[in-house]
Amino acid sequence: MKITAVRTKAIKIPFHKGEKWSGGTRYSAPSLIIQIETDEGLIGVGESVGPTIPVIQTVVDKEFAPFVVGRDPMEMESILHRLEEYCVNWKQIGYYGMAGIEMALLDLRGKILNTPAYNLLGGKVKQEVAFAGYIFIDKPEVNAEEARKFAAAGYTELKLKVGRDIDLDTKRVKAVREAVGPAMKIRIDANQNWSVPTAIKAIRQMEKYDLQMVEQPTRYDDVDGMAAVARAVDVPIIADEGCATYEDALRLIDKRACACFLVYPSEAGGILKAKQIVDLANHAGIWCVTGSWAETGIGTLGNVHMIASSRNFPFANDTHLKFMKGDLLRDELVFNDGKIAVPDRPGFGIDLDITKLNHFGSDFEREMVFYDPQDPQFQPRIGQIL
Repeated sequence: MKITAVRTKAIKIPFHKGEKWSGGTRYSAPSLIIQIETDEGLIGVGESVGPTIPVIQTVVDKEFAPFVVGRDPMEMESILHRLEEYCVNWKQIGYYGMAGIEMALLDLRGKILNTPAYNLLGGKVKQEVAFAGYIFIDKPEVNAEEARKFAAAGYTELKLKVGRDIDLDTKRVKAVREAVGPAMKIRIDANQNWSVPTAIKAIRQMEKYDLQMVEQPTRYDDVDGMAAVARAVDVPIIADEGCATYEDALRLIDKRACACFLVYPSEAGGILKAKQIVDLANHAGIWCVTGSWAETGIGTLGNVHMIASSRNFPFANDTHLKFMKGDLLRDELVFNDGKIAVPDRPGFGIDLDITKLNHFGSDFEREMVFYDPQDPQFQPRIGQIL
């Protein structure tokens, strides 16, 4: 069997409302859908997400595809090694493209072998994968009502975006805690917007509301600063933007800067590299949870198979699916009590709807992630909120 084509489609699915966070406000979920075709008619499907889809698409189409076409899809390690060596001087943007190609290859291998992708990743250790209810920056009463709806739907963990105004954030956390009671786990995410002193002050101000964890309180590149925060507060710290790659994970472990890694296959260079980080974390006594760039159901299924094949995902994971006006799957994924059942179909179990793909790809326009159209004067300054 030979690969005959690598086809990409940039798509953008609108959100029901803007997702306001410390770095801006997002109104849509852009991503790159990758299909790898073979001379025997089988097609593998993957998804690349990241900060700049047009650039990622150029990388896949112009830089990577020539190294993939003509190869045996079972030679995945060799193909991925070639791509990684090729992008050594522009690794991070290359990793976003590699992640989608790798996912499509894993999907294709599962179809060739007639087995679910989790069997290619070590085998299934859980039957379903939990996700957290996502709450973005808004008025305290609005966030409280959103929290009640998630609780009523069976979710057991919530994730709140914070990082623009400490006093407002404290009121929001208080309102959410009072709305859902003591049993619900609540973590907050500052997206690296705080300075070290502010992070310590903010966390101490909010930890009385029984925070589960605090995600990336300080700059991604200030490992010593985050370690100082971790030592100064009683709430476990999650590394997000600071834990993109295996090398990042090594630095964080060396400094004991966090208790948990937020792992993204897209940033790590694919599911296999993400699992390397997860295995490293397991040996270091560090938990893991999966983050989200707002993947469609395709990328979400990739995350589900990765999580299902690992022992080290004890918490609810991230997804934006509930905020998106539609999906690319023929049948949208079902959440029961905030959980998705792990599918047993070959590959990732993706049933791509070509009509939906063409619909959401018909009017692609790049949207800035670090920008707030509601406030054009807003300028995010990571690590400098004093």
